[in-house]
Amino acid sequence: MRIVLINPSMGTYYEDAPVRAAITLSPPLNLAVLAGGLLQDGHSVEIWDLEAVPMDLESALARFSPDLVGITFRTPLFPEAKRIAALVRREAPEALLVAGGVHASTRPNETLQRGDFDIVVRGEGDVALREIASGVRQGLGMTTPRHAGADRPAIDNLDSLPMPAWHLFDLSQYQQPSLVARAAPVVDLESSRGCLAKCVYCTKGVFGSAYRMKSPERFVDEVEHARAAGFVGFNLVDDSFTTRTSRAKAICRELIRRDLRMPWTCTNGIRVANVDEEYFRLARGAGNWLVAFGFESGSDAVLKRIKKGATVRQAERAVAWARNVDMTILGYFMVGLPGETQRTIEETAQFAASLDIDFAKFSITMPLPGTPLYDEWSPGIRDPEQTDFSIHSPGVQLFDHPDFTWPELEAHTRAAYRTFYGRPSYMARRLARRLRGGQFRREGRYALSMVLPNAMETFARR
Repeated sequence: MRIVLINPSMGTYYEDAPVRAAITLSPPLNLAVLAGGLLQDGHSVEIWDLEAVPMDLESALARFSPDLVGITFRTPLFPEAKRIAALVRREAPEALLVAGGVHASTRPNETLQRGDFDIVVRGEGDVALREIASGVRQGLGMTTPRHAGADRPAIDNLDSLPMPAWHLFDLSQYQQPSLVARAAPVVDLESSRGCLAKCVYCTKGVFGSAYRMKSPERFVDEVEHARAAGFVGFNLVDDSFTTRTSRAKAICRELIRRDLRMPWTCTNGIRVANVDEEYFRLARGAGNWLVAFGFESGSDAVLKRIKKGATVRQAERAVAWARNVDMTILGYFMVGLPGETQRTIEETAQFAASLDIDFAKFSITMPLPGTPLYDEWSPGIRDPEQTDFSIHSPGVQLFDHPDFTWPELEAHTRAAYRTFYGRPSYMARRLARRLRGGQFRREGRYALSMVLPNAMETFARR
């Protein structure tokens, strides 16, 4: 079977936002792993990463003449995925159209009703897509217009997964450096799947909460496989890498033992409640130079309300440990969480400024489909069947927050950026730390943009 796997482009999502400087363009890991399994089964496979390589889809479809087209997408990209599906239906009417990813898993029936798809794969698609390619048209984890199979059990033995098919990508299209990638190309890798946390705003529960791990040896094999393909660094995208801290340390020790000397980052964030001083020492020795933390709030009461499973004190301690080994630190914070007041938002901004971190991102809390927060705030969601959760503009609000107006949320977000990036000491500290490494010019421009009113207004909406 001739199969195309498509990653839609984000288009203008980050076009004018300073956050673009912190985005690393990497080949989509999920499609690389899916392609690996399909190749093992003897299929002819291409991956079209439209984010990296814009294409004339009509010409590409005519050239390859696929029998099956799979499209993966998150909620903000549903409109673009629908557009691509309609084009495929017109240009390759005999091709089977399969949807996957977070949004398709969360809203399978809506995806079928509003898009030109034949089958939706819910949850992990590693086994289901191989079955579909072999001729199966209904089964576990599949939804069609006439049938919805039961959920497929999560894959327990992740070591059994095929190696990602990195050879299907042109790595010359992934050479852009960023604040979180000092050299390129950088590859996304996963050592585990699942997350035991219960954060009310997170869509990760769509794929189940079972936490499954690759062995340290298998994961480092994947690092070597990526290096052999031409990558010069990797970004660990686990939902919760340090859930089993002893195993995270074992991976670091295996990286050190094999002396791979491949720098890596954790931009997806690790939990402050699941780390210790020894972990950071080992991670730094294994090549980890940047770590992100999902702090979310500077209020213990709010953290408890959102079921974060962490405290302000644990956050402070984790930052101190990471700083002691000279890691670059990125912090994620949220504005307008359930139970927030103006005082707690200000506490979060002051907390961010008090932490010895290099960068902070403040985001307005969004009730995304498939989350407990979406269910809680559903009465305030404007036209939930039509809402486009992609980029929004000033004056356009997607939902009515129970405690704040939309202008108040944007104003609080801008104020938080001013509190963090507007400190006279901030740029001086960045200069002292990064001038010798040649990073200050890019990092300084990014930080300066945060204290310019127009830039902050744009950034706050991303």
